[in-house]
Parts: sequence; structure tokens; C-alpha cells
Amino acid sequence: MSASDSVTLSWAAPTENTDGSALTNLAGYVIYYGSTGNTMTQKINITSVGMLNYVVSNLNAGTWYFEILAVNSSGVESNPSGVVSTTIS
Repeated sequence: MSASDSVTLSWAAPTENTDGSALTNLAGYVIYYGSTGNTMTQKINITSVGMLNYVVSNLNAGTWYFEILAVNSSGVESNPSGVVSTTIS
């Protein structure tokens, strides 16, 4: 594997729910990604609330799009982060 076929994503842990109330039951995160910003169908589940970065590897050449969601203990996902992208050569 070469350095050009992976990307490291980093994020800050949320402190409140989308309604502004204190977040007390964070269970993990979900990373959605794909080769277009509208169809990010690949999914990575992260069940550690302390994990605030993740290396996505084995990416083919091209542009990749990513978004991260927080997940609570009931399995409810937050609103997505803003979409970010990177190009693999």
C-alpha cells in the first residue's frame, strides 16, 4: 500500500444534540464516503467515542467525498458534518 491510497479523517467530538441539549449518550461515529458527493454509499462504523480520527485506506485514484455523523446509544445519527473531499492520484 502506498501513501497515496489512503486518507486520514479527523473531527472534534460533539457536546450537544441537534436540539441544543447536552449530549449525554454518545456511542460512536459513522463515516460515509464515496466517489461522488451525492452518493456516499460506503460506511464505516466507529464504536469508540474517544476515537477522533480514522484512516480510510485502499482508495482508488480519483476524487473521494466523506462526511461524519455522531451516533447515540439508541442508534440515532446526528446531522452530517459538512462534506469534505480529496483527490487520490
